[in-house]
Amino acid sequence: MIWPDSKLLDMFAVVAEELHFGRAALRLHISQPPLSQAIRRLETLLEVRLLERTTRSVRLTPAGAELYRRVQRLQADAGLAVQAVRQASTGKVGRLTIGLTPSAAYTDLPQAMFAFRQRYPGIALDLREMNSNEMPDALHDRRLDLALLRPPFADADLVPQLVHTEPMVLAVRREHPLARRRSVTLAQVAELDLIGYSRVYSRYFSQVLHRMLASTGKPPRIVQESMIPTILALVEAGFGAAVVPGSLSRMRADALAYLALRGEGLMQAELYAAHLPANGNPAIAPFLEIIGERPF
Repeated sequence: MIWPDSKLLDMFAVVAEELHFGRAALRLHISQPPLSQAIRRLETLLEVRLLERTTRSVRLTPAGAELYRRVQRLQADAGLAVQAVRQASTGKVGRLTIGLTPSAAYTDLPQAMFAFRQRYPGIALDLREMNSNEMPDALHDRRLDLALLRPPFADADLVPQLVHTEPMVLAVRREHPLARRRSVTLAQVAELDLIGYSRVYSRYFSQVLHRMLASTGKPPRIVQESMIPTILALVEAGFGAAVVPGSLSRMRADALAYLALRGEGLMQAELYAAHLPANGNPAIAPFLEIIGERPF
């Protein structure tokens, strides 16, 4: 069976609403004979009788009443589809796939994501935890629309936006001799046994640590390497101290103390949002706008 086109169904819907061919023809801006022919053609296609016609009245048959209900649903769905397509073109509905470096989860970016979801409930956020050095390829392969990652990245095709900075602090056990101080110098840090960062999984923080302590003229005394948040567990276990982003100071606060750092070589931990201009997902722009706001 050939399904009738939407024009025939729309004409039938008007007749079903008016139950009068003359009034229906006026609404459709056509004469009555072509309308009657269209309804007969529809009945022939469906092989059912849709209307009971007399000289005085027009009534829907049971088949006609069922078709009218279904045409109403189709028209409503079509209207919703048009609305959804228009909203998608402006970034109000759709999906945004974001790569998230693990350490970003401890910053205030989750608050930005909450604010985004409140403001744009029609956009689904698909978060994928990923190492920063994997994200440029994922952006090119369209596995990600946006990456929240640590520098450096040498991909000239990416458009980066600095979205978060924070100080680095020293984490020590609360029983440590330095724990009662409010701050320590980088020279003092260089004398400590330190938990360093894996150069494979935490290349950025490894570089930050070595560059800061290079200003003291002494290499860091690395006793073990790991990554966030395992580093804090190692500090609590007594393996050594660690230089970590300040946002981690909310973690293990009952067992660890966090001290501000002083010195000429201090660096801020930086987090960037990066995307490819060729990616036309309209949800990227409103997300970047929100994470640029403080407070969220």
